[in-house]
Amino acid sequence: MNTAPIDLKEIKAAQQRIAPYIRNTPLMRFDYLSRETQKNIFLKCESLQITGSFKIRGAANCILDNLTQSKKSGVIAASAGNHAQGVAAICHQLGIKATIVMPEFTPAIKVQNTLNWGATVELVGKVYDDSYEHAMKLSQDDGLLLVHPFKDPKVMAGQGTIGLELVDSPLFENTEAVIVCVGGGGLATGIGTALKALKPGIKVYGVTAANAPAAYKSFKSSVATKETPKFTLAEGVATKGPDDFMLNALKASIDDIFSISEESIAHAVALLAEHGKLVSEGAGALAVAALCDNLIHEKNITAILSGGNIDLPALSMVLQRGMVEQGRLIRLLITVIDRPGGLNALTQVLSESGANISQIYHQRATLHTCIGEAEVEADIETRGAKHTEEIIKLLTSRGFKVHRVS
Repeated sequence: MNTAPIDLKEIKAAQQRIAPYIRNTPLMRFDYLSRETQKNIFLKCESLQITGSFKIRGAANCILDNLTQSKKSGVIAASAGNHAQGVAAICHQLGIKATIVMPEFTPAIKVQNTLNWGATVELVGKVYDDSYEHAMKLSQDDGLLLVHPFKDPKVMAGQGTIGLELVDSPLFENTEAVIVCVGGGGLATGIGTALKALKPGIKVYGVTAANAPAAYKSFKSSVATKETPKFTLAEGVATKGPDDFMLNALKASIDDIFSISEESIAHAVALLAEHGKLVSEGAGALAVAALCDNLIHEKNITAILSGGNIDLPALSMVLQRGMVEQGRLIRLLITVIDRPGGLNALTQVLSESGANISQIYHQRATLHTCIGEAEVEADIETRGAKHTEEIIKLLTSRGFKVHRVS
């Protein structure tokens, strides 16, 4: 039988210990997705936590429990970004020196935010596991307190305080299932342990990225599996997989696990921004992506929005992709007469149609057109699929040859 490495007593002790240093984040109904799915969907907004992620909870509990050593020797941690900021923030509040080792491809915003909290940052390795090996060596060489991002009972207990806050909220009373992202497994273990102790019968589901499949494969096979992750928007869950200890912890804490595609992750980030007015990073949006993919069958569901630290280039890319999916950003190849006024005639028709040109490229050197013609490639913002059809129909009726680029 699988048993969790922590218990409710430890989570309650963590809640008292870290209360002065963290924020009790809001639980709110996600009205748009509730209507779309015909369910009652609530979001626990850890994206609004100090540092924009749940990670400060576990970091604070571990450091406060080892306060004498932390102040004497300093603290070191390895992180893909959010744990780094959590460790840096609590060390800043306590006046402790913090060194953070991060993968080379950590989003710039997470690196800069960690520096802003006063920590020293070293970029080492391609993925978290590489960074961790370097941090562990520095810990041994320099006597620093190593704060593990998930494989530490004190860290798990700190993350589990989210579960206590959920149970204390009247909005949570009818919840049948909770969805939580799985990277290393500390968040899922902490929340699952708290909820299953306080609300027997509740389902706790894990979600991870398909491009970081090791946790999913390990849970499904009950055999700890290592696999190097591919690129994923959800870089916060991009680990090589659990060892036997963490797999046992997950097995004791969650009921099932789901794998989410990059397309679904991007869709969830865009949906949260447009309809929830909430900024989420890829890993933070995994729980919502599972709902959009209709993977959870209970009616009353709480999704953990675990973090909001997405950098602007990634957010811009995701939002543009969302507009393309909805037919609100299209690319047209349009043939115009290659003489003065030809391009002007096209832009006048587009203006008349109510389209907004976001980018346009005019070229003559193409084999797709006849002599005396030119090809215009235009990125156009529309009101949606129906409006797009109207624009193409109007252009065609005015004598333009139009080809939509998929």
